[in-house]
Amino acid sequence: MQYAQLRAFHAVVEHAGFSKAANALGLTQPSVSDHVRRLEQTYGVTLFHRNGRQVEPTELGRRLSIVTQQMLNCERDAHDLLSSAGALSWGTLSIVADAPDLVVKLLTGLRESYPGVLVKLSIANAQACVDQVLASAVDVAVTAAPQVDSRLKATTLRREPLVALLPAGHAFAQKSRISFAEFVAQPLIFREQRSVTQQLLTDELLRHGLSAEPAMLVEGREALEQSVANGLGLGIIARAEFSGSRRLRCIPLVGCEGMMVESLVRLAERPPSKLLDAMFLLADKYVEANSVTA
Repeated sequence: MQYAQLRAFHAVVEHAGFSKAANALGLTQPSVSDHVRRLEQTYGVTLFHRNGRQVEPTELGRRLSIVTQQMLNCERDAHDLLSSAGALSWGTLSIVADAPDLVVKLLTGLRESYPGVLVKLSIANAQACVDQVLASAVDVAVTAAPQVDSRLKATTLRREPLVALLPAGHAFAQKSRISFAEFVAQPLIFREQRSVTQQLLTDELLRHGLSAEPAMLVEGREALEQSVANGLGLGIIARAEFSGSRRLRCIPLVGCEGMMVESLVRLAERPPSKLLDAMFLLADKYVEANSVTA
């Protein structure tokens, strides 16, 4: 039994004749007749009463037509499902980010264009973002982790310099910039060691021939901002990550070359996905609108 035979059989029932069934299926009448004949021969049954041009299903034929109608309903449902997914009228996108501000901007555009798509967003540190993409645990990541794995495809979204973060009432708050020597002379709040921000700060201190011991270690940008706002020390942050709190000030650092480079990341080799393609198209538009260079 083949699908084409069942489809031909059902078309003959539906159109009450072989010629009309052939026209509906885009086949020749002999081809439709052959499909039905082979189906009958395979099981040794009679599916139609044939009387000249008059064709009427037997009792078995009527019962089989109920089954083939369900089969065609499933075919239609499968077609509708795949078509709607291809048109991005529905679907699910899982995404992980190491900070919410940038990914939310991208997802705002995605939701406006494709309101039927369900987005699952989680927050993790930069390395965990990359690890989850590599493990296919998520579809895509927005992360500042360096893209050094050939299995990844990335689009640079933002490049931002590091700046000093200090309380609004600090003595340095009115300066236009401060030096690294001034910065390390203050009590400092460091991020966790795996933080890309902290790694960039470490590189900058080495480049300037300076060393510093933290007065406090915190995990996460929000904890850093709260600690600095409460006068526990100075911190460092990428300029675009600053929340804008009135309790804080961001001051450029003299001679700072460290740049936070954030990217949209996916596996380079994975099955085609219009949803992922749409996400990267939105990323390209964001880059163009914000004049981001690779």
